[in-house]
Amino acid sequence: MRPLRLKASGTPITSSNFQGIQEMTDAEIQQYLSYVITNKYADDWDGTLTGDLNMDTANALSGSAIGTFTDTTRDDAIGTHPTAGTTTDTTYYFKQITSAASESITNRPLGWETSGDVGFNEFTDAELDTDVLDKVINDMVSESDYTVGQFHLAASSPTGGTWTSRYTITDTVLSGNNTTYLWQKTAPTSSANSDLSSITYDSGMKQMTAAQVEQMVPNFRNRIVEDYGTTPGVGCYLVQSSTPSETGTWTQMGDVAGFSDTRQEVDSSTYAGSYTGAFTGAYNQAFSGEYTGAKTYTGSYTGSFSGDYTGNYVGTSAYSGNYAGDYVLYYSGYVGGTFTGYYTGFYTGAKTYTGYYTGAYDRAFSGDYVGTSNYSGSYTGYFSGSYSSDFSGTYAGDTVKASTETVSTIKLWLRTA
Repeated sequence: MRPLRLKASGTPITSSNFQGIQEMTDAEIQQYLSYVITNKYADDWDGTLTGDLNMDTANALSGSAIGTFTDTTRDDAIGTHPTAGTTTDTTYYFKQITSAASESITNRPLGWETSGDVGFNEFTDAELDTDVLDKVINDMVSESDYTVGQFHLAASSPTGGTWTSRYTITDTVLSGNNTTYLWQKTAPTSSANSDLSSITYDSGMKQMTAAQVEQMVPNFRNRIVEDYGTTPGVGCYLVQSSTPSETGTWTQMGDVAGFSDTRQEVDSSTYAGSYTGAFTGAYNQAFSGEYTGAKTYTGSYTGSFSGDYTGNYVGTSAYSGNYAGDYVLYYSGYVGGTFTGYYTGFYTGAKTYTGYYTGAYDRAFSGDYVGTSNYSGSYTGYFSGSYSSDFSGTYAGDTVKASTETVSTIKLWLRTA
């Protein structure tokens, strides 16, 4: 059964151009009933009414879950090395209200019944669902010029009519955030033709006012979510990366590429290049290398010494040379006497010597050495100070990079058939 409207030869309808009553075509339903019902549906949106979409990050809003988006961002700044690669995650929870709305229609459209109780009859709830509201839902999901209420997920406002941003979703990235919005169409492209209003019985046949048509909005909401317990119906949404596998035809609403969670890449890289920097502290590791230059040295020295030596010498030395001094000795061979006097002659033998020695000295020396010496050789020990040099090798550990990677992508899907 189709709703009825007044027929006239012109607009506005007057007694002079009135021609009778006729059934409304699909186009006429779209241009008035669909216009009024969907505009009221969008005007009343607050995220809590049947059929509404909502979204939050606390998962505290009511409704049936239709999908999530998780934003991940690195905890460490770009260039951090080493990094554990940890992230801070924020999850956006999308829902659609599927609880039933309270219905109350005092003025119903009239239709012409061709079987049973033939004649003018008010639409029953079942007839209203299948013969009027299903048509209104189809007009909305097909995005006709006369309907509003549909949602898009896009970075900028869609074209055609007026779109209102209901929610903001952010992909937090160290190198610059990305943002998208959940838009709802709130004003149509074309205006309604009030001459195409359906008729009702109100102390006689009359054209329905906009307020009377709006009484069907709760029924419209319920019709959208009627079968949600088994499968989302036409007018229901899902948020996921690819076409839903649920029954029906699903159309993506919004940017074709969807919306992605991106974050800085973390990578273990081999680094070769020039490194210059101050190093202060204990370099607790064997350092081996050739050191050449002046060295102030204090400590014990043991080794061979060859060269000129000047200094005090105390010790015993082999001596051969002339000796002059007093000599007392028994003279063997002359009986009965001793000889005392000055003797000069050649002495050969061991000599305890204390005195000042100047000359060439070539033998092993052991003792304390204090002074500055040219040193050339191998050095192993601790290093503390400024280190400036070229470093080439493996730079171990992960680094937070300036480049980004895509973690996941979501798209908004609407069941259209």
